[in-house]
Amino acid sequence: MARTIQSAASVLLVALLFLILQVVSPPAEAAPQAAIKCLMIGTGPHKEDGILNDAIQDIKDHYPSVALTVTDTVEDLKYENLKNYQVLLVVQIKVENGNPPDFVKESIDKFLKEGGGLVVTHFAVANVQEWRDSIDYLGAMWVSGKSTHGAYHQFRVDVKEESHPILEGVKSFTTNDELYYNLLMRPDMHILMTANEERFGQTVAEPMLATHMVYNARCVYFALGHDAESCKPPEFRKIIVQSIEWAARKR
Repeated sequence: MARTIQSAASVLLVALLFLILQVVSPPAEAAPQAAIKCLMIGTGPHKEDGILNDAIQDIKDHYPSVALTVTDTVEDLKYENLKNYQVLLVVQIKVENGNPPDFVKESIDKFLKEGGGLVVTHFAVANVQEWRDSIDYLGAMWVSGKSTHGAYHQFRVDVKEESHPILEGVKSFTTNDELYYNLLMRPDMHILMTANEERFGQTVAEPMLATHMVYNARCVYFALGHDAESCKPPEFRKIIVQSIEWAARKR
């Protein structure tokens, strides 16, 4: 009988020690997530290379969630290379007469069909306007004779959906940039940020940040980024990074 009581007491003691250890032991740290592999094509719009160099370095130094590979070479958009990345960030595709070669079109289509993400900025929708189907992928298109912008100036960019994951921690901000007006956009674009354009006595809220889907791929169009000054606001860089994360389904 005494031996049975002693055995039961030992079991209870072991169980108690196990519970104590569970309480006092620090929780195991989660393994760090691998950085999102993102191919960035172009370092500046309007054939002005290097405009985004400071922003690129800032992202590399302060945003470990994203691993940027930067190129200006159209050949890097071949699917054999593109398939090694999770997200494609398009600043400018350098092509003659605004019409990329077929391998670029086919590669982007296959990349998105296979679940890759896409982030597009500012001028990228203008320098491929002879690719008539580009709007289906990029979400927007500059149409000569219809789309325009006023003089480069300072304006406010307003948050329209603060609960969206891309805009976590982002407030309305002021920037110096070109404010694109009357872009042709897909009708299903989900508008996240706008900026007011004054036209003939009327105020028009022009889309500055919007999302859309291609196949099952997440895609983003961000209309800012004309020059180095335009890329200086910390909000600009945060939006770029969080757009990449969202496109990669990491937020």
